[in-house]
Formats: sequence, C-alpha cells, structure tokens
Amino acid sequence: MMTSLTRLFPALVPPHLAFDFSPAVRRALRIDISVTLLFTLFAGLTTPFIGLILRRELGASAFQLSVLASGSAACLLLSLALARVVDSRHPLPYLVWPTFLARGLFVLVPFIESPWPFVGVLVAGTLLSTISSPAQTAVIEQVYPRAERGRALGTVRVIGAIAAIGLALATGYLFGQFGYRWVFAVAGVLGMAAALRARRLPVPDAPGAAPVHPRTHLVEAWRTVRADRAFQRALLGSFVFGSGIWLMMPATPILLADVVKATPGQVGVLAAAGGVAALVGNLMWGRLADRRSSVRALRLVYSLGTLTPVIYYVCSLTAATPWVLIIATVAESLMHTGLDLVWMLAIIELGGKERTTQYAAIGATLAGVRGLIGPLVGAAVIETLGLHAVYAVAAGLMACGACLVHAHQKTPRYIEQPEQTSGGVALASASRNAR
Repeated sequence: MMTSLTRLFPALVPPHLAFDFSPAVRRALRIDISVTLLFTLFAGLTTPFIGLILRRELGASAFQLSVLASGSAACLLLSLALARVVDSRHPLPYLVWPTFLARGLFVLVPFIESPWPFVGVLVAGTLLSTISSPAQTAVIEQVYPRAERGRALGTVRVIGAIAAIGLALATGYLFGQFGYRWVFAVAGVLGMAAALRARRLPVPDAPGAAPVHPRTHLVEAWRTVRADRAFQRALLGSFVFGSGIWLMMPATPILLADVVKATPGQVGVLAAAGGVAALVGNLMWGRLADRRSSVRALRLVYSLGTLTPVIYYVCSLTAATPWVLIIATVAESLMHTGLDLVWMLAIIELGGKERTTQYAAIGATLAGVRGLIGPLVGAAVIETLGLHAVYAVAAGLMACGACLVHAHQKTPRYIEQPEQTSGGVALASASRNAR
C-alpha cells in the first residue's frame, strides 16, 4: 500500500508546473511536489481538528490543552543537542525516518479513549519531528540557491495549498462517515508515505571532509549570538512575537468548541479559507523574500500577524458564529505561511553555509523556551481572567515584537547569485521554530 501511494503522485505532477527555474530545480520540484501532496493529505486531515477533538470529543481541559502545547515546545529544547547529531553532509536520513515514525503514531488513535494518551501520542510525534528539524534546514540550504530558494519553496507550498483547499471542504463528510479515529489513522499512513517518498529527493553528494557546521553546545551557542548583532535582533523580535502566539494556543480550541460551537464540517470550511490565504501567502512571501531580503519580509509578516489575536479577541467577546472566524483564519494563515517560509529563509540568510544548522537549532531552542512557558501562562489567564484576556495579552506581545523588528531599518539586501543548484525539499512546516 505504501509503495503504491508513493508512485501515484509523481504522475499527477506535470513538468510545466515549474516553468521558470533551472533544469536541476525543475527536476527536484517534481519530486518535492509529490511529497508535499502526500504530506498535505496527512496534515489536512489532522492538524485543523486536533484541538477541537481533544476538547469536544475527549473533554480536554484548558490545562491539558496547555500541556499539549508546552510539551510540544519542550521537545524544541533538544534542538541544540540534535544539531550535534545531524551530519550536515548527509542530512536526508535524519529528515526521513523521524518523520516516518512521528506520523505513524497516528495509527494508534483508534485505540485512544481519553485526553492524556492522545496528548502523549502528539507530544511523542513532536519529539520525533524535532529530530528532523535541523536536518530539514540543512537539506534546504544545500539544494536551493539563494536566487531561486524563495520562489522554489513558494511554488511547492502553492501546490500544497491548492490541494489543502479541496481536502478541507471534504473533511466534514469524512468525519461524519468514518469518525475522527479512522480518519486520523489513514492520515498517518499517508504521512508515512510522504516520508518514504522524500528519500528520492536529489540531495547533492557531500564531500568527505568534516561537517561544515560547528558542534553546538550552550557555550558555543551563546558566543554565536553575542558575535552576530543582526541575529540578536532577529532572535529578540522572534522571542517576543512568538510568545504571544504560544500564549493563545490553549484558547483557540476552547473558542471553537465552547463559544462558537463549531462542528468538524465548519472547521473544514475554515481550513479551506485558510488554504486560500496560504495560497496567496506562498506566492507573496516567496517572491518578496527573493526580490528584497527575507529579514525585511519578516517585518511585514510580524505586522500582519498582530491582527490575528485582535480579531479573536472580538470574537471571544461577541460569541459570533463560526463564519465570523473566517477573517481570523485568513489572517492567521497568512501569518503562519510567512513564518513557515520567511523565518527559515532569514535563518539561512543570516547564518550562511557554515552556521545555518546552528542558527536553526538556536532559534528552535528559544522557541522551546517560550513555548514551554507560554501555553501554561495562557491557561492560567483563561482560568483567572477569562478567554478574552488571553487574546488581549497576546496582541500586546505580538505588537511589541513587530515594533522591535521595525526598529532596525538598516538591513542589507542579499545579492549572492549561486551558479548551480540541485534538489529541493519543502516537506514539513518550520513555523513552529519561528513561533
């Protein structure tokens, strides 16, 4: 079954989809798009519904929802240690097999009857995905030249967004006919197929020399941050902005289940609206990063993202219908699409070939710090001050983060034009490292 799934999608990817890239990138994109289509089936059938299922079907509390978010963030604290494990000369196995196992855990969902085992499975999956995060960044840095990187990743994500829109509209029927347990299990199989297909990515053969990235530990990481003022500014803005995102994570499932009384079908329509926004965002962010600077593009992402908690705040006070949340969903999708693509490109731009893996690990580790604390604080705010208060605090933090990024106007434009490229990967979201 796995082999037939991985053979199906390349036939659906015509050569003219990647029309303005070098031949090597066009060849890689055909594989990359097939991986993304399979991954979209996995993510589209699971990610939008996890919080709703936990709250409505399994009765998860605000504390349990915060433990899920904080536990996932705690896995990111291992990023510095994992960066030492990943061999940047041959990163592909470190990308493929952890994601294969992480998605395979969803096959266990039909046997879960209470919130805590479900939370445990999700956190374990996040831990395995964290192992692949430094490898993903290393693969992208190796196979995409700076001149084409943003457009190439944007193209792959556009194809994925188109598939996600159609899938989201069908999820209500699937959940109604088969129930979430079996939908999640089948999604896990599709995700495993995506990981296996990723083995075909044409990552260039690496020389036999020692790995180009330094063996990272906390002292070296601290020295790295101290020596690079541009990276310091990016980390500070990311930390403050991302703290706001993590703070409101326990709130949104409660808003959907308790305040607006959303059904899986309605959540599917919201996901479709988010998919349309992601389609626009992938086109916009990739070209903006290529034409100007990924660091400059990050400023716009932060400014737009600040609107998200403001809209949720209004909805939490007015007890609006689920359809009012379409506005918030669109804004949030544009923000996460930008974080997914632009933050990763900014890390590559700031770190260069020798420090990309290390910079990605440092950023993910700090994301783990704020993510470990933020959801627990968010749950406490919900219990003491109410649901709306979380969104108010989150909006303030995200606005401060955006202001910190805008305070530094002298970001140079990147002008390197590499001569050759090969490969491509846009397998999984890097936004969790930017949050």
